[in-house]
Amino acid sequence: MVEQNPTNSLPVSETTTPRRTRSLRTRDSHEFQDEVPHHATDRREPNRMGIALEHARRCARIADDNRAKDIILLDLHKATPLVDYFVIATAGSRRQSNAIVIEIDQEMKKLGEHKLGIEGSEEGRWTLIDYGDFVVHVFSPEDRVYYGLEDIWGDAPRLDWQDSSGAGADRKDEPVR
Repeated sequence: MVEQNPTNSLPVSETTTPRRTRSLRTRDSHEFQDEVPHHATDRREPNRMGIALEHARRCARIADDNRAKDIILLDLHKATPLVDYFVIATAGSRRQSNAIVIEIDQEMKKLGEHKLGIEGSEEGRWTLIDYGDFVVHVFSPEDRVYYGLEDIWGDAPRLDWQDSSGAGADRKDEPVR
């Protein structure tokens, strides 16, 4: 049965075509944002910076284990109130970049570190993982040169990330020159 539409006298069909919806492509290995408890971004905890430094160092070592190049750890806590540390690394390929990002994400989850967001993992040219107190950047060689984060933050001290003694959180770090 077809009814008349009172506004413009066009027939109204009883059956409607189902709306096509586009599903978003998600990765099984990591989500774009973890469920973040309210205390995950609390910057009042006294040992927060020591924990963030150790986690940032661990991320740098994971990148090194996955053969990333030119890995640096920048101390930004005096330069900006938004983040304390940057880990910057270069991956030779998209596949290598994804491997580094996935392994860092898995290790940080084991350590109880919640990521606030991840950007760029689909393209693999510049992937950013935000953990609140520290941010991990994994670049392609071309994008690393183009964006030049270590030049932008050139006044920030470079810290030693290869120290595996675990005592780094308890001592004051000297800039690496």
